[in-house]
Amino acid sequence: MCGIAGYITLDDSVVDREPVERMVAALKHRGPDEQTVHQDGPVGLGHARLSIIDLAGGHQPLFNEDRSIAVVCNGEIYNYRELSEQLVRKGHRFRTGSDCEVLTHLWEESGPQMVDHLRGMFAFVLYDRQQGIVFGARDRFGQKPLFYFEALNRFAFASEIKGLLALPEIERTLDPTGLDQFLFHQFVPQPRTLFVGLKKLPAGCWFELTLPRQISPPASVERVGPGTNGASDGSGRQRASSSSSFRIHRYWKPTFAPEIATSDSEHLERVEAGLIDAVQSHMVADVPVGVFLSGGIDSSLITALASRFNPEPLQTFSISFPGTEHDEAPFARAVSEAIGTKHREFPFEPGDMKQVLTHAATLFDQPLADMAVLPLMALSHAASEFVKVVLTGDGGDELFAGYRKYKRMVGIPGRWRWLSRLGSRVFPVQELAACRPDPFGLRKMKARLAMAISPSARSEYQRQSWEGWERFALYRPELADEIGSRLDSLIGANRPDDTEHDTLNAALNLDQGTGLADRLLLKSDYATMAYGLESRAPLLDHQLAEIAGKLPLHLKATTSNTKIALRKIASRFLPDEIITRRKKGFSMPIDRWFREELRSWIESCLLDESVALPRYFQRSAIVRLLSEHQAGKNHSGRIHSLLMLELWCRVYAP
Repeated sequence: MCGIAGYITLDDSVVDREPVERMVAALKHRGPDEQTVHQDGPVGLGHARLSIIDLAGGHQPLFNEDRSIAVVCNGEIYNYRELSEQLVRKGHRFRTGSDCEVLTHLWEESGPQMVDHLRGMFAFVLYDRQQGIVFGARDRFGQKPLFYFEALNRFAFASEIKGLLALPEIERTLDPTGLDQFLFHQFVPQPRTLFVGLKKLPAGCWFELTLPRQISPPASVERVGPGTNGASDGSGRQRASSSSSFRIHRYWKPTFAPEIATSDSEHLERVEAGLIDAVQSHMVADVPVGVFLSGGIDSSLITALASRFNPEPLQTFSISFPGTEHDEAPFARAVSEAIGTKHREFPFEPGDMKQVLTHAATLFDQPLADMAVLPLMALSHAASEFVKVVLTGDGGDELFAGYRKYKRMVGIPGRWRWLSRLGSRVFPVQELAACRPDPFGLRKMKARLAMAISPSARSEYQRQSWEGWERFALYRPELADEIGSRLDSLIGANRPDDTEHDTLNAALNLDQGTGLADRLLLKSDYATMAYGLESRAPLLDHQLAEIAGKLPLHLKATTSNTKIALRKIASRFLPDEIITRRKKGFSMPIDRWFREELRSWIESCLLDESVALPRYFQRSAIVRLLSEHQAGKNHSGRIHSLLMLELWCRVYAP
């Protein structure tokens, strides 16, 4: 786990070290162990290292035999040993024991198709000097972020936006559409960011940048064996072009093909074997590995399985909210006692909120209004004192149908499912959530009707955030005019055809898409990497995801329960009270804190000392919002969105 950055000139000039050094310095928190810069003609690659595998020899960039291919990588390639053995048999020679060196040799063999062979979480960029190609990719679910900028005869990339903002030529111009998406979704969906000109490479995608000049081959080649570069034309000629070209390709997406003929017992055996294999593969490290244990099914099952592969008692960590109904610490302690882990618990108090919120605004270089960020940051900070790697239960709900909304989807009678599918077409979210007035309440009525007859709409429509007519009343008139009257859909071109999936799998497909990458996984990556801690999510192993995609609906959710298959398997490893207890989620009493302990600070931030208010919003709308919340109406989600935007503006807005 690391931070990567790069700066490429597209006008045939040699790149300077200084811009890359600035970018890497901005990412030092991701890789506190070492920071390096590599120059090769028009390409500069930077790396901030958190040493996990091959502590002595895994310095990046890593190279192939003749150093004509260099790579920087953020993440872990879990099947690197298997791939290395295959590549050695084909004549490749490895200089290190790093998992990421395999990327240079895979590129020689398979070109862009190399990503199909990888099992892991990653964002990497490599430079092939002979072909004049810069190639980069993100893992299938988007556990590792990658942002980029292309303009002014320059191309730059970084693990975080702050790495790009270190470049003086990048202007901090706010994207009004991105702002509107944030206030509705509570995050900015890929590929957009909150800055004009800065984009995020979507999950499960690769990019290829062909440089605009002929690149001469190196004078000598150390390579032995029959391997050839699958990215070339096979003739040994080098590509040449008078201008650069850039393309993005999606190489993977979730698949759903329920195998009805397969018995339930065989399905469960497949899932259990897949879970064990995924957890074991994610334990590969040359440093201690721990687990974030909430006491829920997902993290508890991960803990039970991980303890099998740890020679010492596994270290587990949880956050508590003393004296509140949101406190799940007792469940985590019960799991720890049953499994025999070395457990540590850290309290989170309302007095911590100001400090953590302010730090979050600096850390998240585009705002994320997920309240679970705050305790996760506190937990990551505390756990980083004991381990460098933690496993999490991220992805269990999205892969195995763990949310309550899924029960409603399978409960739709067959004769009414056509109406459910029709609802999302008759009432498209981009129209219902558009930034425009609703004087007679018709759109509000349609939105509620859509969610009633089409439960899958709940995966798209964020009712707890700012709805379209509310945002219209919130914005200054000139900003509302600039945004326009249509919201960019969260799904866009990724929406499956109505006949492609049943209602439940269509919702799972949606939830495994941009919302997972841009909210849950971005939150986990930033919150842990802020403290030099690597988080891994075994439940998002793509081989396990393919197994989950073959489950019949009754092993995913029923009208009375969720995560059926995972519960059945968990019952073989965990106490009954953990399996049967109601899901709470990673939450805290923020609505009460906003009314009481944090009231004066919130009012000061959003009104009296606000940076965002005079630029974007109408004061009367915010005053009304705070008054209604104080009177007992729960507006904590909307207030939190505004607060995160305000604190973000103080650090990043122009």
